[in-house]
Amino acid sequence: MNRSRVVPEDRRADERGQTLIEFAIVLPVFMLIVFGLVDVGRFVYTNATLSQAAREGARLAAAEANWIGSNHPACVADESGITSARPGAHVCPADVASFKSHIEAAVERMTVAVGPIAAVHISCNDGSVADPIPGDGWTEGDGGNACHDGSGNAISGAGEMVSVRVDYTYDLFTPIASSLFESVPLSGSATMIIN
Repeated sequence: MNRSRVVPEDRRADERGQTLIEFAIVLPVFMLIVFGLVDVGRFVYTNATLSQAAREGARLAAAEANWIGSNHPACVADESGITSARPGAHVCPADVASFKSHIEAAVERMTVAVGPIAAVHISCNDGSVADPIPGDGWTEGDGGNACHDGSGNAISGAGEMVSVRVDYTYDLFTPIASSLFESVPLSGSATMIIN
């Protein structure tokens, strides 16, 4: 024989009140964990995207750096010149400025999902021992770090190295974490040998 237990009305009201208080205590902690997981996922995705964008920029730079200012018959000004009528055409930037704009465009195509990039740095190795792959000093002044000699002449050639670094400012999504850390600087870099 089954007996059902009768709970007094005032006890049920107390249990509902206790449940509501427990929910009010647990909900902020749960939401903080959920938003924290979203932030961590976005951070990992953004970091991987920046690395891929730097590799794409370095790949393009390695393909174009030796062709800056070339008037070879197979040269075209940009990718739109490579058609079915000219499948073997090669993009030859007119100068270092257009070379850099091609690389920046390639990086921006890869980073559409993460938002605007803070900076794209390009460094070409001129082949001397005194010009290693850049470490912390990604400057673009005289001395060749922007793939020119300071007067706009290209300094890179086949077999030398070109490096691309993409800088980005990551803004946190989680309310408490965003008040502690306003933004986190991220970057991705890649180095390839010029063809």
